Amino acid sequence: MTPEPRSVFVEPGGVRLHCLLWGDEGDPLLLLPGLGNSAHVFRELAPALAANRRVAAVTPRAHGASATPGDGYTVAGLAAELRGAMDALGMERAALVAHSFAGVVATRLAADHPERVSHLVYLDGIVDYAGRDRVVVRNPFPPPSRPLLGDAFQQREWLRRYVPGFWCEPLEADLAARAPAVEEIRRLELMIPVAAEAAAHPPPYGVLSCPALALVAAESVESHFGWLDPADAEARRRAEEYLWTIRLPWRRAAVERFRRQARHGRVVEVPGGHYFFLSARDRVADEIRAFLLTPPPPDP
Repeated sequence: MTPEPRSVFVEPGGVRLHCLLWGDEGDPLLLLPGLGNSAHVFRELAPALAANRRVAAVTPRAHGASATPGDGYTVAGLAAELRGAMDALGMERAALVAHSFAGVVATRLAADHPERVSHLVYLDGIVDYAGRDRVVVRNPFPPPSRPLLGDAFQQREWLRRYVPGFWCEPLEADLAARAPAVEEIRRLELMIPVAAEAAAHPPPYGVLSCPALALVAAESVESHFGWLDPADAEARRRAEEYLWTIRLPWRRAAVERFRRQARHGRVVEVPGGHYFFLSARDRVADEIRAFLLTPPPPDP
């Protein structure tokens, strides 16, 4: 059984943010969930990293139990809010582990305040958001729209079937932390400008001065189209064609941009889908622990 975290709230800039804490001593480590998720999504990964570290997972505004202000939705604003959360948690300098869209915010924080970030880990967070819609629209087998107005059972069944990964306690806890459906829709609408900003202004990997590790999902038909009938050979052929000729080149281009620009960056592929830190938790924890031993680069 994984240890139960401590639950606290901080209020950077007057915005109430929910945090989960593991460990009492050691260098600080901050876990950042992606769009649509709360700190609860790290309930299994965090304990695996907390043996010699003080670990905190921060739920961003408009997610989970955190507050939902009516304005202030910019990448720089979210990064500043995260820095304020670090202040409130007594973390002068920390390693950041960012899933998905949180990689955009973590990059901004590390670029604006390099003295606050010792290491930066991306969990499938190297994404070309400008090209995403062109890739998604060509998916031959898109999942049905998520039933945001459905009850908890409908939500759970959709996530079980269509989230690329597998159902587990962290996702169950994350689902339980969601706001009522009408509020969730309002929250999604408030986040639209941030996503649009990320598409218009790619993350500035070139200015990162800290060591950076990009853990990237090595996708397959099984991880990306887990709901397809395995006996349908034609469907599998079309799914493979989409992955290899459309989706994979798009993903590789984003990774190559990171390789070119991040002076102290490294890329490691992990088999699985977007939530591989759940399906391959031990492998991911091992990679992060080893990476955090990387010494900082010398001053230029």
